[in-house]
Amino acid sequence: RFVQLCDAFNIPLVTLVDVPGFLPGVDQEHGGIIRHGAKLLYAYCNATVPRIQVILRKAYGGAYIVMDSRSIGADLSYAWPANEIAVMGAEGAANV
Repeated sequence: RFVQLCDAFNIPLVTLVDVPGFLPGVDQEHGGIIRHGAKLLYAYCNATVPRIQVILRKAYGGAYIVMDSRSIGADLSYAWPANEIAVMGAEGAANV
């Protein structure tokens, strides 16, 4: 709703990103993690205001994409010098 409110009043969006990704599990599935992520993705994709993304520490997987990434149309994307952008964290990838 916040993204849609900003869009309705022509307020630019600045998204600060620090996401470890979506946590897999039955509890999250029953809690509607896919539905909530899809709503946020839909809101960002339909926003017509300028959108700026700032990646602070980590941005992993689908959660990074949903948080207004360049791939869904963010106007600018800045990254803090010591950030990590990946499909998953190094520790999680090593355990796979």
